[in-house]
Amino acid sequence: MEQAFNIPIQVFCVVSTLGDLTPVRFRFEAEDHQIITVEITEILSHKELRLAGTREILYTCSASIENQMQIFNLKYNVNLHRWIFARFLT
Repeated sequence: MEQAFNIPIQVFCVVSTLGDLTPVRFRFEAEDHQIITVEITEILSHKELRLAGTREILYTCSASIENQMQIFNLKYNVNLHRWIFARFLT
């Protein structure tokens, strides 16, 4: 996966009985229109952010991407119900 940021993604997640979201995998369309699916190995942390009245949940995750372990951030916009691949951390 190239070093692109703020990519809209589709996320498959588990929702607890309390409404907590746990992302399991995500997918996006690459520049060549191929659908890429990434299985999340581990959720390292998550925290809620409030920026200019917008609630977001920031997830720090790890996954094997192109045969290399990567750490990255996913954001869930609570108001819009949208997921974004935010950035790589490694």
